[in-house]
Amino acid sequence: MTEKRIWGSAPGPRPHVWKSGPDPIEHKKYLNWLQQKNQAQFRKETWELTFEVWKEIWGEDWHNKGRASDNFCMTRIDDKAAWTKDNIEILTRREHVIKQGARRDKNWRSAPRKKRKVTE
Repeated sequence: MTEKRIWGSAPGPRPHVWKSGPDPIEHKKYLNWLQQKNQAQFRKETWELTFEVWKEIWGEDWHNKGRASDNFCMTRIDDKAAWTKDNIEILTRREHVIKQGARRDKNWRSAPRKKRKVTE
């Protein structure tokens, strides 16, 4: 009995076609850069960081990137400006939340409040 031939490429990773090369760590960094870039585009923010610049900014701290309060995140210094090398800082999530909270506290009264209809 002969085996059925599977058409197309084999399942699983194909490092020979990765834009970042066959190194799995470099590939994971590339996917993270791409995810951040796409998220900025989704929020209609200007993204001017190349993959090489992004890697340079993260340096050795890249492996500490995450969602826990003591992990690092990349944030903009000026929220109105584009994602550029001069407008980026690496903070812990805790520092980022405190900074964002201070901005909101300062501006929370400036936004008009919606009136709700009370129906009984």
